[in-house]
Amino acid sequence: MTKVTAPGVVRLPAFGCRSYHQGRCLYEEQLNPGLNTAWHCTVQARWERVYDDFLNRAENFGLDETELARLWRLRFERLAEEPVDCPDFVSALVETLPECRHLFVDICLLRLPECSGHCVNYRLHTKA
Repeated sequence: MTKVTAPGVVRLPAFGCRSYHQGRCLYEEQLNPGLNTAWHCTVQARWERVYDDFLNRAENFGLDETELARLWRLRFERLAEEPVDCPDFVSALVETLPECRHLFVDICLLRLPECSGHCVNYRLHTKA
């Protein structure tokens, strides 16, 4: 569906743009992946902090890799069972962790700018 915004200017839906995903623009994230930490998924960021803390503790105790893997598996199972502390959480249709519909790799799509349609950064999807 096209939308006329000004005389003679037609905004096109961005479905064919390689930066478009679920109504959001990934252009800035594609330029500098991970640079804008405000876009990171808060649940994943918390899990990463827990994992870093776990590794620091494991190193202090001098655990071997087998014991480390076993203990992390148990810890992560408990962590994944905890309620998700995010007001925008919506269950995903596919199995991802955390299972949120707004998760894209490691960013929250709701934190990205909305896509207004065709723009100067519009690039068609290309086949690899």
